[in-house]
Amino acid sequence: MIKKIILFICIFFFVNSCTKDDICSEGTPTTPLLIVTFKNFNNPLFSKSVENLTVSTIIENDTTHLVNKTTTDSIAIPLRTGLDVTDYLFVENNQDENPGNTDGVTFSYIREDVYINRACAFKTIYKQLSADRETDTDNWIQEIIVNKFIIENEEDTHVTIYH
Repeated sequence: MIKKIILFICIFFFVNSCTKDDICSEGTPTTPLLIVTFKNFNNPLFSKSVENLTVSTIIENDTTHLVNKTTTDSIAIPLRTGLDVTDYLFVENNQDENPGNTDGVTFSYIREDVYINRACAFKTIYKQLSADRETDTDNWIQEIIVNKFIIENEEDTHVTIYH
């Protein structure tokens, strides 16, 4: 009888030790990605796809391609959560036989960590977003407009690139 009572107590504590807060649900908002859309510089009301777009970043001599040879008019890319700046290389018309035209873009921001809950911990919100491109003789990016200075979700376009 005592063994049954001890077993019941152990099972009771085991079942009650796990709560809903221990699992981060799939619908919980996490650190948002930067939403970038591409528009026609000559006619800003219209989207304009970038042919064979490659977007990469270099972190400690390691190149990571976030978008690789994709034709698109919008992308979602992460910003660094450990620094207040993220550098990207945007390459237009990147093909095997032709390296394409590369423009460097730097995104600067202030990070704010926001507590979600015990299971999901924190997410980062980016504030005071700014974007600068490296100027060279043949930039394919003509202008960069920051649409949202605070990045807290992925519902709106944060940055528009005109080309």
